[in-house]
Amino acid sequence: MEQFRTPVAPLSGYKGLITHRKPVVMLGSCFTDNIGAKLTDSLVDCAINPMGTLYNPASIAVAMFDLLYERDYTAGELFEHNGLWHSWSHHSRFSCSDPDKAVEKMNREAAETRGMLKNASALIITFGTSYIFRLKEGRNVVANCHKMPGTMFDREFLTSTMTLGLWKKIMREISARYPELKVIFTVSPIRHLSDGAHGNQLSKAALLTAIDKLVAEYPGQAIYFPSYEIMLDDLRDYRFYAPDMVHPSQVAIDYIYSIFRNSFMTDDDIKLSEDGEKLTKRLRHRPITEATESDNRFQSGTEQIEKQLIAQHPYLKSAIERVKNRL
Repeated sequence: MEQFRTPVAPLSGYKGLITHRKPVVMLGSCFTDNIGAKLTDSLVDCAINPMGTLYNPASIAVAMFDLLYERDYTAGELFEHNGLWHSWSHHSRFSCSDPDKAVEKMNREAAETRGMLKNASALIITFGTSYIFRLKEGRNVVANCHKMPGTMFDREFLTSTMTLGLWKKIMREISARYPELKVIFTVSPIRHLSDGAHGNQLSKAALLTAIDKLVAEYPGQAIYFPSYEIMLDDLRDYRFYAPDMVHPSQVAIDYIYSIFRNSFMTDDDIKLSEDGEKLTKRLRHRPITEATESDNRFQSGTEQIEKQLIAQHPYLKSAIERVKNRL
């Protein structure tokens, strides 16, 4: 029968890299949030974007250096705008009317992530764009402009050579500190069309070229997962995009995740993931009206399922708590 698709097969040789027994740390674009949410729902213990959503390799590199060098953030690094205190290195979800509370949250998430990184089986890095914004005053690259005037920034393009040089430094640090840690690089399939379709392709090409060279230089530690190719070459249809024609639809995210899971998980962990997803779905359930006897039985059943899972797999406890904290 004639083939009308060009399917991308799961990677071979990496089964067991993602496991419920070890944490996973993820940094990058909002595609990181998408895949991270799927892993969290599967009860894989994940630290997802501890500085918030980051899009370009330079901002993600700054976050990685802060984690590796165990740098604490201070209130003196923040700036105030419209009653909120912001960090140039963090997403606006960390912004707060009290600078001390903002810094406390930043340092708490960073410390938690550093602890997970020391025991992690994988670090997943998702690059979104090669374009960066740099403050005119001080020349620092910003992770988020926080809706400040455009006149405060210069917009620049990171060439593949620049990205490669920056991330070779990080890979050297990771190799020295965590020689067993695998780094999974991927490029977000989300299209950045502010510079047009051609500009978006140039941006993605620079990212892909840099990652290809990183994998070649660190063959035992760096891995490339083809999220971008799955979306553009395998799915290859606008019906797999959200209504904005920029972001992947939930169907596309689920499909890409299925290839990711089949690439990096054993059959036993996939089965445990499916059990985890069922528990997560029950934990999210909220009665529409005031609680009835049926709702109470449902809640009791959920608690029993949770206890059984933890009894059989004690290492799931922290992941289940993380799910509950997100509800």
